[in-house]
Amino acid sequence: MKRSTCNICHFSIKTCVCDYVCPKLQNKTKIIVLQHPSEVSVAKNTVRLLKLQLANIEVFQGESPEDFLAAQEIARISNCALLYPDQNADTVETINRHQQTIEYLFVLDGTWKKTHKIAMLNPWLTRLKKISFSSIPENKYTIRKAEQLHSLSTLEACAYFLSHYESLPVGSLYDLLAGMIHEQTKFMPEDVKQRYLSE
Repeated sequence: MKRSTCNICHFSIKTCVCDYVCPKLQNKTKIIVLQHPSEVSVAKNTVRLLKLQLANIEVFQGESPEDFLAAQEIARISNCALLYPDQNADTVETINRHQQTIEYLFVLDGTWKKTHKIAMLNPWLTRLKKISFSSIPENKYTIRKAEQLHSLSTLEACAYFLSHYESLPVGSLYDLLAGMIHEQTKFMPEDVKQRYLSE
């Protein structure tokens, strides 16, 4: 039987996060998410949270260049950057937004293996300026196993970028993530919950 879903947040009724949603953050840099199709149905995917909390975001789902034709058009006509680890990337902690304008930030959403596949299948992404982090904040996304030691969820990566590049107060994003974690774990047996939260 199909789960009942909240019409507002689109999480299941049992794990609805509407109580944790605040007025949307007015981010100036538009976040463009290229989301792997396998992430769309994942209950704990944080892109759903970003869509609830950010005013300026657009999500494209797919894998191949043909899936991202509209995104490619944005990349051709605007000041864009790709949030992706690269030895030649500029670090968000050191870039000067008054000298280096980023109108659109492209972010890949999926497991590390899936996002790497999107990057390899879409050579047009290599033409974008790369943005990375010089120091990685602590991963607060405790209910989904990270494939890399210093991996962040898509929400955490976007929050960290916006807090540095726009000096945007992003506490509401982290509060929404914490609310989702609470809702996802509240029905778990206590021993299972502690195993998730202590990893």
